[in-house]
Amino acid sequence: MPAVLTDMHLADGQLASLPIDSARMRRDAYYNLIFERYGIDSVTFSRSVEFYSTRPYLMNELYVDVEKKLNTLNLAEQQRVQKKYETQRRADSIRSARVTDSLQRIGRDSLDFKRKRYLLFLNGPDSLYGKPDSITYELLRERMFETVGLKQVNGLKTPSLPPSNPPVVPKPTLPAPSGTPKLRPLEKIK
Repeated sequence: MPAVLTDMHLADGQLASLPIDSARMRRDAYYNLIFERYGIDSVTFSRSVEFYSTRPYLMNELYVDVEKKLNTLNLAEQQRVQKKYETQRRADSIRSARVTDSLQRIGRDSLDFKRKRYLLFLNGPDSLYGKPDSITYELLRERMFETVGLKQVNGLKTPSLPPSNPPVVPKPTLPAPSGTPKLRPLEKIK
């Protein structure tokens, strides 16, 4: 009888989760399958319930067993669902870590690009690069004005006079016959 009652309560729980019309249509089929499983019919089940209902101490012992079985089944189902959620959470965590890492890498790369874009470069001979140079924005502004051909007088920009003679373009020279290359100054990095 405890096994029959356990299956009846499980069937009732399943039927309670369905819409009322669907539950009414499937109720008899569920109960008939349970009766077939244990080799009884609905009349035998009704007589057994009447017998135990007139003896409350037996019904109490019977339902203690039913409650233990239902709790065991409930705990097994909760562990199965928890394991499923844990597996899904790990997969989501790994996917999230990959996405977060790639987004952080993009952020770092873009910050590095912005930093490198606004670095202050010193255009000078190699001997200056080993020593610290005090570069200020005013010094850079003056150098830029000189490069463009403007002079700064009392904070005002004034154009300088162009040179009277056009610049002379040097002719390309052939390497020295001894085989040693001729040294030339570094070109400005653009």
